[in-house]
Amino acid sequence: MVDDIISIRVAKLFDKDSFKRSAPGENNGYVTGSGTINGRDIMASFIDPVNSPEKPLKGLDEHLSIMEDALKKRTPFIIIMDTPAQHQAPDRSPFPKEPIKVLVDRRGVGRWFSLHSRLSGKIPQIAIVLSRLGAAMTFPVALCDAAVMTKKAGMSVGRPDVVEKMFGKKVDYNELGGPDMHYRISGSVDHVAKDEDSAFKWTRDYMDYMPGSLKTDRSAPEYDDSMLKGIIPDNPNIAFNTREVIKGIVDSGSFFELRKGFATEIITGFCRVEGMTAGIIANNSLVRGGLFFPETCTKSARFISICSAFNIPMVFLADTAGFMVGLEVEKDGIISKGALLFSTIANSETPRISIVLRRNYTAGVYAMAGPGFDPSGFIALPGAKISIYGKTVAERLSKRETSEDEKEAISEMVNAFDSPQMLLEMGLIDEIVEIGGLRSRIAGFLRSVSSKKKVNGAPVLLV
Repeated sequence: MVDDIISIRVAKLFDKDSFKRSAPGENNGYVTGSGTINGRDIMASFIDPVNSPEKPLKGLDEHLSIMEDALKKRTPFIIIMDTPAQHQAPDRSPFPKEPIKVLVDRRGVGRWFSLHSRLSGKIPQIAIVLSRLGAAMTFPVALCDAAVMTKKAGMSVGRPDVVEKMFGKKVDYNELGGPDMHYRISGSVDHVAKDEDSAFKWTRDYMDYMPGSLKTDRSAPEYDDSMLKGIIPDNPNIAFNTREVIKGIVDSGSFFELRKGFATEIITGFCRVEGMTAGIIANNSLVRGGLFFPETCTKSARFISICSAFNIPMVFLADTAGFMVGLEVEKDGIISKGALLFSTIANSETPRISIVLRRNYTAGVYAMAGPGFDPSGFIALPGAKISIYGKTVAERLSKRETSEDEKEAISEMVNAFDSPQMLLEMGLIDEIVEIGGLRSRIAGFLRSVSSKKKVNGAPVLLV
């Protein structure tokens, strides 16, 4: 009989009476098995926080076996991370039994890390973090495609006692590895849930966007065409909330945002449009002007790699002045992180469409999957501005002493800035669409690529 705490968690995660345990009656420190979530097969491993196993390596072997089975059968995998029964002091680092075997054995912790890496991109995998984790238990969370953590959870490679011994001062756990830190600063988790119930619901909802999901519900968007008008300011220097545009495009209640607290100048998440799944990447001018910083690039690249691995079509909604400049971003690797983003888009095998909502300047065109990156369509709203620089910069440049050739180039840039129609006539954009027509245009794109449903299998970027 599965222990009460695990039984409760199984009931929250899986469809009623669907879970079948792999090794019933055994006390190995893990409860593994398979069941269904909204009707589709899922495998899972629950760390047992109550019963201490007599032979930890035997329990780990059971955990590894269910992962190997998931890889073989191409079944999505969920790991429910909790503090093992034998390691219940949250701020102290435990010393494992059979430490050499755990470290070096071919069926030890290294195999655990290796299997997560091999699963990456082949099947969806999610980590649910329910308590404070340390050392080797933290890396499997980051090796999963997505991670949700409760407010009482946390993770750090070194627990506070180790940090104190190494640096000679006490450290606050929440600052070291608390959920808010990982949600807003490290970007290691996609969502912080208020409690276990919310964490399990979040996981069930996430799975509904993955390949093989049986959910195809459709509904009208939250905003109609009349509500969309006026959301985007004509002035490219005035910030606006891109989420308000998303509400007029996607099925009501279907936008499932990921890493909402991290690099908030970019918005990433899944949605449905007329019941069809898509991934959305949108600039958010309310935060840091919607510019690209190093962390903006890594957040975007990771999400793109998830969409690419599981062949989820992507919709890019551009409103950016491009890349941030200055000492800090150069030190933080803006060039290499930008290059990572470009490479990820270029090598993504999933269909994508790029839409300029208001402005798209300089390398922002590339970061939002512009023409050189083979989008299925490069589309602009009637008032969109596409340029190397914003108009103010261009006009300032035109007043300096310049050659005739440079003056002509600046004039071309200013004229193109004012007229997406000119870019359409030049064949540089594919279409101009009114904001009220965006939803139907995106739905048409999704229908046109709906037959391409294979899982590509490239590993998810761990950034």
